[in-house]
Amino acid sequence: MNRNISIAAILLAAAGAVGAQAVYRCGSSYSQQPCPGASEVAAATPRPPADVAQARSVAQADMKRADAMEKARLAQEKNAPKALVIGPQAAASAPARPVAHAKKKGKPEEFTAVQPGTAKKKK
Repeated sequence: MNRNISIAAILLAAAGAVGAQAVYRCGSSYSQQPCPGASEVAAATPRPPADVAQARSVAQADMKRADAMEKARLAQEKNAPKALVIGPQAAASAPARPVAHAKKKGKPEEFTAVQPGTAKKKK
């Protein structure tokens, strides 16, 4: 947790230092390096120390809440029941072919569709 606080402090300090750099407008984009025909844009003024201190305290409180939420989630996951799998355990196989019925008098044969020109001629 101390590591998170130190990272947040470094980021806030770096954000304060960035406000002092010059910003240039190059057409419709902005850059830290001037380009041909660039115009310097007034960068935001640095924040008052009271605002920076308040932002740090809010960030620390957020990190504490996030750590507590993570611990609660991990405990919940640890105590959660195992997943229940409903359905076949083995992979499905190809469908079985229908059993050919014995030929009965008066019943037509089973129909099979065939593409014209590919049927084998009976001898």
